[in-house]
Amino acid sequence: MAPTFVLEWANARMGAIWGRPLDQVVGRPHFEALPDLAGQGFEQVFADVLETGRTVALQELLVSINQNQQAYQGYFNITSQPVYEGTQHISGILCSAIEVTNQVLARQQVQHLNEELAALNEELRATNEEYHQANTVLSETQQQLQQLNQELEARVQKRTYQLKNAQATTERQRRQWYELMMRAPAGICIFDGPEWVYEFVNPGYQAMFPDRELLGKRLVDALPEIAEQPLMAILHRVYDTGEPFEAHAVLVPLARTAGGPVEDIYFDLTYQARRDEAGQIDGFVTYAYDVTEQVLVRREQAEQQRKLYDLFEQAPVGICIFAGPDWVYEVINPSYQQLQPHRPLLGLPLLVAMPELVGTNVEQLLRHVYETGETHQEHELLIPVARAEDGLLEERYFTVVYQARRDERGRINGILNFTVEFTEQVRARQRVQDLNEELALINEELAGTNKELTATNEELNKSNTQLMRTNVDLDTFVYTASHDLKAPITNIESIVLALRDTLPPGVQQDEVVAHLLALLDTTVTRFRLTIDQLTDISKLQLAHAGPAEPVRLAQVVENVRLDLGPASAAADTQLTVEVDPELVVSFSPANLRSIVYNLLGNAIKYRAPERLSQVRVHAVHTASGVVLTVQDNGLGMSVGQQRQLFGLFQRLHTHVEGTGVGLYITKRLVENAGGRITVQSQPGIGTTFTVTFPA
Repeated sequence: MAPTFVLEWANARMGAIWGRPLDQVVGRPHFEALPDLAGQGFEQVFADVLETGRTVALQELLVSINQNQQAYQGYFNITSQPVYEGTQHISGILCSAIEVTNQVLARQQVQHLNEELAALNEELRATNEEYHQANTVLSETQQQLQQLNQELEARVQKRTYQLKNAQATTERQRRQWYELMMRAPAGICIFDGPEWVYEFVNPGYQAMFPDRELLGKRLVDALPEIAEQPLMAILHRVYDTGEPFEAHAVLVPLARTAGGPVEDIYFDLTYQARRDEAGQIDGFVTYAYDVTEQVLVRREQAEQQRKLYDLFEQAPVGICIFAGPDWVYEVINPSYQQLQPHRPLLGLPLLVAMPELVGTNVEQLLRHVYETGETHQEHELLIPVARAEDGLLEERYFTVVYQARRDERGRINGILNFTVEFTEQVRARQRVQDLNEELALINEELAGTNKELTATNEELNKSNTQLMRTNVDLDTFVYTASHDLKAPITNIESIVLALRDTLPPGVQQDEVVAHLLALLDTTVTRFRLTIDQLTDISKLQLAHAGPAEPVRLAQVVENVRLDLGPASAAADTQLTVEVDPELVVSFSPANLRSIVYNLLGNAIKYRAPERLSQVRVHAVHTASGVVLTVQDNGLGMSVGQQRQLFGLFQRLHTHVEGTGVGLYITKRLVENAGGRITVQSQPGIGTTFTVTFPA
């Protein structure tokens, strides 16, 4: 079946060339939407591009087209190049068209004038020769001259009249030629003699060099930067041989203004030799059209297309596009193909390429997305797939996003699929859960065999009950807990050491056992860190009693910035500090440093991975005291999360290390000193903490 060449996309300029609204042509076969272009050779050009994969460039092609329901003929530079799907399959044709009608017509008119001038010159030469022959005859045959004097006089008068008429015609044509050259949209100039002196420059040519003097100057004097360029060799060949030169998008580095920078300028150029009455070359004519903008636009489009293709090919996420209601694999990137390394996918319907998905939730999700257009995202979706060559099904976990693809009329014609495999992470988490269950059993055994620990727990429970009744703040409870939990964690650490001493080296080197032992070490370390921070919290009740003294806030911020330097550099955070060096806060120096350290550290830690981390520290003195703000553009928080923010052990983001006590300590330090701390935040935008220190 012959290809229909469906128009998939066109820009506004192409729509103007066609003389039709884009919505009337895009999405339709080319020669159905544009029947007036049929039969002009484009069918064969498109077929050749698809068959050979070679780019076809047609220069100054005369095309007949109906623009806005009116017949129009124009000259166009048309390029047709293949569009590849993957690295081998040609999926379409990318066409670009630039209208050069004005340039072609201007050149044709100039050529026509040159031909007429040459014909007139030839006629003048013939007349002169005839006149000289007549004078010779007169000198040799004086007698005949006298006899034929009257006849010759009449003939001379006739010839003189004809010559004057010819000269008048020539002058009129010269004026017409001059006006045409002056109005031509292309840059036109004439170089005279072997020194190539600018004899004529039209406004279009002068506009390319606004304030540079050209007329009457040699080319190398007017544009000295051209002297060492390859273009000079071309000009010499035209002048020496008379062979015309024509080329498109020729790079000529030139300065547009006197003393200005040399820049890359691209021209469509034509050089034609000029000849005198004897046929000798005495100069040449230049036709130049500045196409720099078009060249740069084409390059930018090509670069954007290349970047988009590279991004698609190099993306670590599996990406594919399903076409049509049968979900045929239309595009697949390498990351997606790696999920099924032994299967051919391209060109096959999903349920044919992967029959094990028939009747599964994957089929149901895709059908829902294709029918409703609703984007669907599923985390850690269990999908049985036959990945190995033996065809055996494996249970694999994937995070998938299915998004409907629409045509130019808004109708669903496919599905975009983004897939990331999380099988190893899910299995690792399951192993950790199994390990936690085993640790729970160990803890139960320890609780049943260790009477001292049991007694301590009972005493702790009694203390907790009493403290819940008498102290809402939990200060005494925190102190007791941080003190009494040191013994159990020490016991657990001893058990881990005993396990390492008891287990044979071969068992310890097993991947799962080594991973579990490492998790135990990490858990014990985090438990000790939490106990230490609980101890710090227990001291907050007395924090307000610490001596307040004048402290320069800018110096505290600078010290904290230096301490957080490695973390800030690792996060590539752009930190802006706007604090007056003379601004003084009456506060405990140690507590003030703790407040600044927690706020600035959190701003760096909870950055948004998809954008550059930016943190702003600002302080100002007001009537109510010194107001310090720490603003970031990080992950942000919902209203519900903000309600939990200052609670003890509240962690709203678990992808980074933390215990959830930093902001609790910060709030207590501020409020114990009579100050106030507030927060404003939006998910995906950022967070601003505002601390008001007492006056």
